[in-house]
Amino acid sequence: MSTIHTDKPEVQHIDDVHAEGEDTLDHEKQDIYAGKVDPETAKYLDPTLIIDDALNKQIKRLVDIRILPFLLLIYFCQTFDKATLAFSSIMGLQQDNNLKGQQYSTLGTILYAGYLIGEIPVNRILQKVPLGKFLGILVSIWGTIVCMHAVCKNFGSLMAVRFLLGLFESGVQPALMLLTTMYYRRNEHPTIISYWYGMQGAQLCISGLIAFGLTYVQSSPIKQWQALFLIVGLFTVVVGIATFIFLPDSPMKAKCWTDKQKTMIIERLRINEQGVQDSRWKWEQMWEAFQDPAVWCYWVMQIAGFIIVNGLAVFANIIVKGLGFTVRQTQLLNLAQGGFSLIIFFGTAWVARLTNQTCLVLVGTMSLALAGTIVLLTVPVSPKTAPGLLLAFYFANFVIAAGSLLYSIVTRNIAGQTKKATTSAMLFVTYGAGCIIGPQVFRAKDAPRYKLAFSVHIGLYAFFIVMTLILRFIFMRRNHVRRRDHEGTNHTGAEQIDHDQAFADLTDLQNKRAFRYVY
Repeated sequence: MSTIHTDKPEVQHIDDVHAEGEDTLDHEKQDIYAGKVDPETAKYLDPTLIIDDALNKQIKRLVDIRILPFLLLIYFCQTFDKATLAFSSIMGLQQDNNLKGQQYSTLGTILYAGYLIGEIPVNRILQKVPLGKFLGILVSIWGTIVCMHAVCKNFGSLMAVRFLLGLFESGVQPALMLLTTMYYRRNEHPTIISYWYGMQGAQLCISGLIAFGLTYVQSSPIKQWQALFLIVGLFTVVVGIATFIFLPDSPMKAKCWTDKQKTMIIERLRINEQGVQDSRWKWEQMWEAFQDPAVWCYWVMQIAGFIIVNGLAVFANIIVKGLGFTVRQTQLLNLAQGGFSLIIFFGTAWVARLTNQTCLVLVGTMSLALAGTIVLLTVPVSPKTAPGLLLAFYFANFVIAAGSLLYSIVTRNIAGQTKKATTSAMLFVTYGAGCIIGPQVFRAKDAPRYKLAFSVHIGLYAFFIVMTLILRFIFMRRNHVRRRDHEGTNHTGAEQIDHDQAFADLTDLQNKRAFRYVY
């Protein structure tokens, strides 16, 4: 029997759904799932549980209170730590470390070399380790590494700490995507991912204010850029310690919830057809990921998108300053950019959820970014055109929505724990590759207009848009075939799907009867 969703107007309190006096769940039912479902998950399954809209909201609120703050804080720290390089680039870091030519670009690149090396093993590790503890350790270590930037004296020492930073940050985004699928329904993914991905905009506002304030510190044994790294790094360490202590390793192991609450949290996800966890490595799922055309679409879209995203991120302040603004004006303008970024993240997620057309929303955002880039490339810089060019730069930043929207497509359309781990590894290897290439497209000799870089970006936008439409066609075709072959309908004429294998760790291609793609 599948989990039932009903419009029943009255619902008991979240702790009282099961019969009064029942202190523990009947764990004998897990025998039904022996060999098919992860043993930890099986203990808390109850396919007879009725979840209506009111109860669903209560359960989601329970999850939001405990999980969402960590998703936001951890990603805030990661983007905060990365942004310090861009802010410090106009605060004396280049001069104090005697950076020449392409060396600053290389600092933006080497971080992702460490990221690439860490990415392949980390996705397998995430299947095996206690997730909350592992993330807490990673965040604390990379916060310490951020602090170490303050003692660097030359290009070589900066290269070393940037590489280590990338190595220990490599598990963050895969872990956050895993947490999103572990606790939230598929229709909630665009919103939840936009929340934590939107921390890029929040950190721009906050780090911009900090950097602006530090420009007024003129007489201090610690230089402005060194103070920035220390502030950011110490804050990250505090977040890492809190993560280690308070973030649950999984819904099943959480000490903050009762057994009844755990069952409701897990059963709420039955409709996902993606399970919760499974530590068993299944080779057939890995090979399926390598052979799935949709996965290869994710792969090429990721590398194309992040060549643009990371190039703009590393050179953002240099580009804006090149339009004729002072250092302090540039730091303050990060507040506007951060606010605009928040509008982009939340606005695109809202439109995607409202229309249920994520791929088309993605095409629209990339088209706006393309328009802004064309203006940056073609309009000459002058005091009269500077405000318009700044607005064009903000429009070019619509590209940042590529990450959150693409990740929401991936998390909703991949099933099978091993296939998810394999796809995640492929995805973030290309993320690292794109971020390595991105800053190198901005050549020192092309400053401050960087016409070559923006020309490359225009070609990548066109490629990305075409691949998004191909991906949408793949999903449409698969759904059409599955609906044609599946005859079950309810009294309204809508397709009737039984979710009795939702936790059996089937892939999206294996589960043709119940899995439907959302795009």
